[in-house]
This record gives sequence, C-alpha cells and structure tokens, in this order.
Amino acid sequence: MLEKRVPIKDAFNLQSVAVAGWVESYRDLKKIKFIILRDSTGTLQITMPKAKVPDEVFSLEPTQESYIFVKGKMIDSKEARGGKELIPSEIKILSKAETPIPIDISGKIETDLSKRLDWRFIDIRNPKVNEIFKLQSKIINTLSRFCDENEFIRINTSKLVGVPTEGGTEYFEVDYFDKKAYLAQSPQFYKELALSGGLEKVYEIGNVYRAEPHHTIRHLCEYNSFDVEWITDNFDELLNFEEKMLRYLFEKIKNENAIQVYNVTLNFPKKIPRIKFGEAKKIVEKMGVETEEGDLTHAGEKALCEWAKKEHDSDFVFLTHFPFKHKVFYAKKEGENTLSFDLLYKGIEITTGGLREENYEKRKSQMIEKGLNPETFDHLRFFKYGIPPHGGFAIGIERLTMLILGLQNIREASLTPRDPERLTP
Repeated sequence: MLEKRVPIKDAFNLQSVAVAGWVESYRDLKKIKFIILRDSTGTLQITMPKAKVPDEVFSLEPTQESYIFVKGKMIDSKEARGGKELIPSEIKILSKAETPIPIDISGKIETDLSKRLDWRFIDIRNPKVNEIFKLQSKIINTLSRFCDENEFIRINTSKLVGVPTEGGTEYFEVDYFDKKAYLAQSPQFYKELALSGGLEKVYEIGNVYRAEPHHTIRHLCEYNSFDVEWITDNFDELLNFEEKMLRYLFEKIKNENAIQVYNVTLNFPKKIPRIKFGEAKKIVEKMGVETEEGDLTHAGEKALCEWAKKEHDSDFVFLTHFPFKHKVFYAKKEGENTLSFDLLYKGIEITTGGLREENYEKRKSQMIEKGLNPETFDHLRFFKYGIPPHGGFAIGIERLTMLILGLQNIREASLTPRDPERLTP
C-alpha cells in the first residue's frame, strides 16, 4: 500500500494518485467532509461529497494527527489549497491518534518550548519546525561535500575515551567494564591518530559531550560537531579554509525553503575580519563591556560582533591568539599566547580551532604546565613516531543552524536536546 504513494507535492501534477500522511484537520459538514492531509512535502485537501465517494470512505472519522492512506483522483478547485483537491475512492486509517493532541502544532497557539520538547515527536510535525532539520541536513551534507571536493577523508571515531580530551572537569564519566571511561569532549586525539597514520586530511561529523551545568540559550550537553584536521604549519591557512567553506555553504543554502520560511537574509562578507585577543579586549572594554582575563564574556562576544558589523559590514569575526593560560594543553604556543582562534557569528562562538603542538617534549611539558599527568594520556605515543605539524577546527552544527535561522534557543535546533535536566525523549 505505502509503496504506491507519492509525495504530496507531486500529487498536484497527477490525475490518479495515492498519498499518505497525517490528518492536519477534519471537518464534517454532514453531506460533505474535508480532510487536510500533511506530509513532509506539503498539504493537500481531501474532499468527500457523500454522493461521490463510497459509503465506507464517507463513514470514516479520522482523528487529528492520525496517519492515513488515501487513493483517488485529483480535480481542479478554486477553493482548495494549491488549486486542486483529491476525491478519494479509498481511505485507510493506518494509525489512529488519541485525542486531544497534547500540544498545538498549527502555530495558532503558542506553546512553551519545554512542553514542545516533552512532545518533540509531535512538535516536529509542525512544517516550520520540520524545516529546521531539513536545513540542518543540507548544512551537514554541504560541509561534507566541500571537504570531499578538497580531498579530505571522512573518519568515524569512538565516543568513549580513556581520559578526558580537553582536561578540566566538564566530562561525563561512564563505567566501562572494570575501567573508567569518558564520553568524548571532542575527537581531537583520534583526528591526530589518523594524521599520524598517514591520512593527511580528515573530517568527522559526530556527537560530542560537555558536562557543562549551563542553562543558557546557546549550550547543550550533547551536540553535533563538524571537525576537520590536516597537515599544516600555517595558521592563516586554517582561517582561510573555514572562510572559504562557509562562503560555499551560504551560497548553497541561500535558496533553501527554510531560509524563506524563517524570513532570513543571508549575507556573507567580502572578508571576515581577524583580530587578536589583546586588541579585541581593548575594543570591547572601550565599548563599556567587561571582559575576563583570558576570554571574552558572552556580552563581550556580542559587542565584538557589533564592532565587526559596524566597521567591516560582517556578521562574522575571527578572534585569534588567546593566552595559553586559558586554552587547551595541545594548543601551539607563540610566546605566552597561542596560534588558536574562535569564529564568532552574530554574537556567539560557532568555531574553535588552531594549530596543535606536534613536538613530543613540548606537548608533554604543556600537559604538566596544565596540571595533567602525561602518563594517563595514551595518545601521547603518537608524537614519538613522526607526527606531522597539523591544525584544524570544529563547528557546532546546532549553533550554526540556530544563528542562520534566527532561532531563539539552541534546543530548537536539536532533534533530541540534552541539557542538565533533560534526558528524554
């Protein structure tokens, strides 16, 4: 039965069709009944005049959000959506929905985000919400295509590690038989393993985990990270590559339906401005915004993006050369600073990256400087046997999606968001 159906968007070009989807609405006017049927491609009016459809079809009373199969003929109609309606010869209720529906997905009644997330599988049926994940898929596929076209190799690595990747305390500990293990905070060590093994340019798409007890609109405990790493000793090459990648992405997605639905105008600058942390700190403080010793506050990031927009007509800004004291142990040093960067977009960090320290003794020394025990880091063995100079970065997919569409909360851009309180659905 289902294998015969066509997407609703294609039904308008046919005469005899079979479609399937959810009942968006059902009206019974005694001598005529109407169903608005919805699938992921659109909506279609099913019209049932009592005199023109079989009795077994007319007698059906599907509940809202039931999943049904419909077969019949398409005819012209000035009143129907899209100028056509379907007169059914057959209707099957494949899955009947309970009533009432726990949340409104029509957009007529505003529902609290927390409740929407409780009923996420229904919330996503809202066509506008559905568009978020269609665009997110396009973003991931486009970034992947860019890497493929630039001869990167996609890798898939374990999300279980023997020691926290980034150090610190923001990790999830799990039982691994008789050992302690941790959910990966990033695939950094695995990317370096691949480079050490002769895969000179790699990328990965996968979840990473941060046990950050934050309750903000921009943090998740589990998020999708797009990571790249390759052999290089040129810091500017990293920034140039990401700028080229994002320019490519914006060009490819500018005509996507989600861009229209969310009324977004995508503007990519002629050149993303680059500013060192020390200089950025002075600019932000001059704007009357407080900063932290080795980083910008969220308010500072917003202020710097305002500066970039005003001075360079750019929603993006590269923030570079952070103090080593406040960066991860594997960052490559340049004096007291590092050859590292963040990319800010519309006031929020979407990328962190930089060159990595490839010298075994220096890397070991930097671990000790951070209060870490080198003997607990198995990956350090890679650096004894000729690992090349390298660098890379990671893009947070949910943050990027949120900012492109102008969403109010990062949880809207996650199919099943995880924060300090949420572990379902």
